Amino acid sequence: MSSPSMSSSRRTRRFSFGRCYKLWMSTALLAGSCAVAAQTTEPAATASDADLLSISTEALQLNAAYQSAVKAYEAAQELVPQARGRLLPQLSASGAYDWQRQHVEGTLFGFPGVDNTDTFGRYYYGAQLTQAVFKPQLFYGLSTAELKVKQAEYSLSAAQDALLIEVAQTYFGVLGARDALFVAKAKTVAVQEQLDHVKARADAGLATLADVKTAQASYEITAADLADASNTLRAAQMRLEAITGKSYAKLKVLPDEVRLTPPNPLNEQDWVTRAGTQNPSVLAQQAAMEVAKVEARAARGARYPQIDLVGAAYALNSDDSGSGIPGKRREDDERIGLRMNVPLFSGGTVSATIRQADVLKEKAVSDVEATRARVTRDTRIAYLIASTGLTRVQALKRAVEAAVDAEQSARAGYESGTRNNTDVLDAVEKRYGAERDYAAARYQFLINSLRLKQQAGNLLTADLAQINQLLQDSMLPLAQVP
Repeated sequence: MSSPSMSSSRRTRRFSFGRCYKLWMSTALLAGSCAVAAQTTEPAATASDADLLSISTEALQLNAAYQSAVKAYEAAQELVPQARGRLLPQLSASGAYDWQRQHVEGTLFGFPGVDNTDTFGRYYYGAQLTQAVFKPQLFYGLSTAELKVKQAEYSLSAAQDALLIEVAQTYFGVLGARDALFVAKAKTVAVQEQLDHVKARADAGLATLADVKTAQASYEITAADLADASNTLRAAQMRLEAITGKSYAKLKVLPDEVRLTPPNPLNEQDWVTRAGTQNPSVLAQQAAMEVAKVEARAARGARYPQIDLVGAAYALNSDDSGSGIPGKRREDDERIGLRMNVPLFSGGTVSATIRQADVLKEKAVSDVEATRARVTRDTRIAYLIASTGLTRVQALKRAVEAAVDAEQSARAGYESGTRNNTDVLDAVEKRYGAERDYAAARYQFLINSLRLKQQAGNLLTADLAQINQLLQDSMLPLAQVP
């Protein structure tokens, strides 16, 4: 982006983000330093210097939404030991104590006329060991748990990809808003110069009142645009801070001259094929489909006999013989055997559960197809945008150069009387509009390249590190941006 001339010279310089930044900062530093000193919104100790990679790393550690996905995955991992534990022996112990009052009347053991009342206490204790021998639902439960862990893993991968994209988009959103603010400031200065020049010509009788009013209106509009650009930058900073909960004093910036490369491979079908087999959303939905299939089989397992191996040992101690005759008694009981439970009728519950599971299985199949179709569509769109993005960047760069030349010609023509004031203002509008669009296109190209990798399922932190290497070591002091 080109820098505004701070003198009365009519010469217009070539487009350069670096030159614009240096010249603009030379005028803003003095006022900005005073403003920064007065700021109380954020303690200086909490602000830090950062780049794209460092913020991405912090986001993976600090972002609350992503940490929620991490905890969901960790919770899902506990499903496997739970399901496996149900297949292992189940050992339980029990005990009880009670007090009884017993009255025996009549014939007892051949002795008539018995009439006896006794009170006594008794207690028992024991243990039981149960091992599932044939319980289809338990075996299917282990398979379901393992599939749900895979589903949670793919969902976590999708959440990580979404967070990395959010970081990149927000980071470049701040840089884009900063560039837009510089463009708005440069445009305001240029229009102000034109307004002053028109007023001077009007005083000399070389311009009309309409020319002055037109220039004044243009200036007021650019002043309003400048205020909007300042608000947009601050809002972008807030969005970036919200990702990690930290504020950043300086950010690395994208230099004027940077080598942007097209997608590799430069073939749409290759990216679509990758997306169909690697996209985490597709893989998560496929895992959900497998879960539904296993649960459908498990629902049918409710109709089968349930067989357990059961072993138990109990001891009973009583202060009464149990026959109405006072005395102490002890019983010991050990047993082992098979226990089978055969479901015969459950009021139609099992049949309804089976039908429901079958419908959910069909739904899961449809969900996979819908997800795959959506991912295929999004991948093709992402490839289209990414593959043509470089052409757009190059075209906008040429548009900036042409707009600068057009502005110079309009100003020269205005001085010679062959062009009017409106022509100059239109040229200024087109020039700075082209600069703004060019700046935004460069950032959007980088974001689109990451989105394409996200759709293909191979977005890595290393991809952000590669883009991070393109950024300048000298950082933008955000606090000094008005």
